[in-house]
Amino acid sequence: MSEKLKRLIKPGIAVLLIAAVLIVAYISGGKVSDKAPSSGETTGTVSTGLQTVSAAETTTLTAGSVTSAPAESVITVSTVTVTESVSETSSSLSAETVQTKPAVTSSVKPATQVTQAATTPSVTSETAPPPVSPKGKTCSFMISCATVFDNPEKLVPGLIDYLPKDGMIFPKSEVEFHDGETVYDLTARICKENGISFESSKIAMTTNKYIEGIGDLYEFDAGDLSGWMYSVNGKFPQMSTSQFAVSEGDVIEVVFSCNIGVDVGDDYFSKVG
Repeated sequence: MSEKLKRLIKPGIAVLLIAAVLIVAYISGGKVSDKAPSSGETTGTVSTGLQTVSAAETTTLTAGSVTSAPAESVITVSTVTVTESVSETSSSLSAETVQTKPAVTSSVKPATQVTQAATTPSVTSETAPPPVSPKGKTCSFMISCATVFDNPEKLVPGLIDYLPKDGMIFPKSEVEFHDGETVYDLTARICKENGISFESSKIAMTTNKYIEGIGDLYEFDAGDLSGWMYSVNGKFPQMSTSQFAVSEGDVIEVVFSCNIGVDVGDDYFSKVG
């Protein structure tokens, strides 16, 4: 056979061989995909049962096979292409996963902040009640000169016009007293707070005090046996007003006597004398 004839036959045999391989692959289950290409894909793929090769790559390989590339090259190139495609898909999924996580986390924080804002005002809305000051100690107290109206002849002329008509210089009232206050202290304070004149003196040879005058009425203004006396709970203590301490609930009466206490209920001196 001549050399010229051999050069014409060899390419034909190669083409026939490739066609035979494709026919066998098609009969074995391979097919040409008519799927429309998506973004980033080639115009079609050729499946050989082991892997998928793009239509563009098949065309290139077919052309190469005519010149020099063996059939095994198709499998190698297709394997690389599939690996790259899977890698790109994995990268795409990873990117979606990373973008999804912050969305879940951010949806929780606002709910927590709203709960805190709703509960904070209820803690600070309460106020403490004002303290209640305890009531001071009290006693009953009065100042009277009613006896002088029963003995007007004994009274200094004209003095009766300066005295209250009912004889009550300070009407019976409930008053507060301080711890340690005596009848003398309480009487002096009540007179001062109510604008009533008050005068006293110190008893000789003692530290005790003696009430001389209240409300323009003094001792001896209604005779030699007249003067101021006091009773506590209906009894006349035989001690100075500056010696008797006031107690809770005491009934104290400071009265003017025209007869050394007999006309006000005290018979001590009448019994002694």
